[in-house]
Amino acid sequence: MSFTGGGRFNSAQVNLNDQLGTALTSSNHFNRFNPMIGATYAITPNVSAYAGYSEANRAPTPLELGCADPNHPCIIDNFLVSDPSLKQVVARTVEAGLRGNLDLASQSGRINWKAGVYRTDNSNDILNVPSAITGFGYFTNVGATRRQGVELEADYHADKWLVYASYAYVDATFRTALTLSSPSNPYADVNGNIYVVPGDHIASIPRNRLKLGADYDVTDQWKVGGDFLYVGSQYYQGDESNQNPQLPGYWTVNLHTSYQITKNLQIYGLINNLFDKHYYTFARSSTRPRSRRPISPIRAA
Repeated sequence: MSFTGGGRFNSAQVNLNDQLGTALTSSNHFNRFNPMIGATYAITPNVSAYAGYSEANRAPTPLELGCADPNHPCIIDNFLVSDPSLKQVVARTVEAGLRGNLDLASQSGRINWKAGVYRTDNSNDILNVPSAITGFGYFTNVGATRRQGVELEADYHADKWLVYASYAYVDATFRTALTLSSPSNPYADVNGNIYVVPGDHIASIPRNRLKLGADYDVTDQWKVGGDFLYVGSQYYQGDESNQNPQLPGYWTVNLHTSYQITKNLQIYGLINNLFDKHYYTFARSSTRPRSRRPISPIRAA
């Protein structure tokens, strides 16, 4: 059994200086001490269990501080307006899991693996909220949010092979009831508002991610490999109440190779998206539909 402990003190000073007057001038100071503690227990020489608790904070960015007034929404090009201050985001994380390795004498290889669970609770989380004015929005503290999930990893090393796999499940939800402006949402009320309840999922965070890959040493200098990536479905920005269809998941296959000409010179080649898959990585509605129909993605990869 072994224990670790520590802490970090963060101090951030964010100043905005108006070069034409004083309306935009502001001084924002954020301080916080973040503790952490952990423990590891060796169950066998090849398997150990771990658990830990940690805290972290994030100060609002100048963009967020300069665009935080719902009465004066903005776009990126003119975000510097006089705004109320925002609170810093504080995250508290608990995690636990198992990790280990297995030597394969017959194949002269080794398998390393890890399985863990975690929960991160954020207080005063910051969200970008669309305005009733098309194309404008603002940042605001939205209370408590939670991100919890499972992470699985494994890799196999042999003389010429490296094979790896990882899977992550993320359950990202609001923990505070909210009334948010989302005038483009077909389920918004007559004032352009949607109503978020605890347990609704945060937009633009896929629940599932899977990656599989392999690398092979053809010679000591020449290596080839590839990977498969799957990203699950996600809710649209502006649909924090989870009433519309989700943005579909997607998958891609990528290949790579490299040749070490000398100790200091290497050539390489990449093929990203081998099968030319067309997919969406982000979406939000651009105008409010007159009827209650599903909204469409506006940005594709």
